[in-house]
Amino acid sequence: MISAEEKDKIKEEIVTKVNSVLEKNNESFRMDKVNILNKNETVKFMGNYRVYDRKNYNSVSSEINTFLKKYGDVDIKSKKIRDSGMKFTTVSFNFEL
Repeated sequence: MISAEEKDKIKEEIVTKVNSVLEKNNESFRMDKVNILNKNETVKFMGNYRVYDRKNYNSVSSEINTFLKKYGDVDIKSKKIRDSGMKFTTVSFNFEL
């Protein structure tokens, strides 16, 4: 099992990296936190972010996905959303350690 300090370090690392990639690509969304689900043998990390400029989606998701894969198998899902006239792509991810 992963210690609380390690969990906090991983959460902070993910939020910092995702936000730096979003900022670098002039995206307005910022990730607040990564959620954790403690299981018997593993810990599941879950998070999501948004990309508003669809022209940025490929470069943003590619860089973030490459970073997340350093933790092993990552389940990544994206969905295009149109909400109250706003268009964006939401991306959710999760992985277990």
